Amino acid sequence: MVWGLLLLAGLEEVIATIAMKYMDGTRKKWPIFVMTFGFILSFYCLSKAMEVLPAGVAYGMWTGIGSVGITLVGILWFKERFNSSQFISLGLILIGVIGLRMTS
Repeated sequence: MVWGLLLLAGLEEVIATIAMKYMDGTRKKWPIFVMTFGFILSFYCLSKAMEVLPAGVAYGMWTGIGSVGITLVGILWFKERFNSSQFISLGLILIGVIGLRMTS
């Protein structure tokens, strides 16, 4: 259950960050709503996960899921370009997230 909350927190962080990409200052209202709701839900789920997991593990997992998630969205959806060094660094983050999950 707690790991599901943490996964949901990371996914909501990705959704909220995507919404930021669509903001045009304050002209478009729906991205502001999606971003605000996404971060509120993300922080709520993260705080619930921190009641059970150590703060460092929960926060590390949350930021890792968000970093890898938004990077993949950037590559696949926004057609952003990444070089091999960036992919290696992203892989190290992913290894760290997996390591945190396996040792907790």
